[in-house]
Amino acid sequence: MKNTLFLSVLLVLGLLNGFCQSKKNDLKLTVAALPLFGGSEDFESGINGYVLKPGIGYFISDNTSIELNFSYATLNDLKVGYIASYYNSYAFIPTLRNSFVNNEKARIFAEIGFGLGTIKYEANNANFRNENHEALSGGISVLNIGIGANYYFNENFGLEIVIPYISSNNITSENTNNLYAGIGPTIGLTYKLNSKKTRQE
Repeated sequence: MKNTLFLSVLLVLGLLNGFCQSKKNDLKLTVAALPLFGGSEDFESGINGYVLKPGIGYFISDNTSIELNFSYATLNDLKVGYIASYYNSYAFIPTLRNSFVNNEKARIFAEIGFGLGTIKYEANNANFRNENHEALSGGISVLNIGIGANYYFNENFGLEIVIPYISSNNITSENTNNLYAGIGPTIGLTYKLNSKKTRQE
């Protein structure tokens, strides 16, 4: 019974993947945004900031793509030396994404990415900026692991939803290590630069 069920699932997935939305050599642009949920010793629990994440993806096979993501993040409600503060950060995060379902309208995938970037701390009131803000600023690492899906409205244009776990660490400051650790549901729009017609030509 278990073997029959397993073979049936494989058959259904195989049939779904036989009518792929995405193909090898496809190129797509995505613009996504996500709120930052979480809490740590440095900031309060809840929604503390957001990330804007434009990216470009290239399919190395029908089901596997390499995504080059650029991100801008800001986080508020920080206390740096008892001073109300915030930070801005920029990062470049290459990501590997593999689809488990890839049909004409939808894709379901898992992804893992790791990248590097910079971070700068500022006081809410610039007059109170001090050496602590400078000491905490520097280089960062970002790790994200998640699952997600695309739904295509037509041949080229679609919606993207990803639920990643994000871990961001300061790699140059001795004063703090963990910057953010938590779930950051991402919603974005994606557009394929080369349609099926273009591929056939």
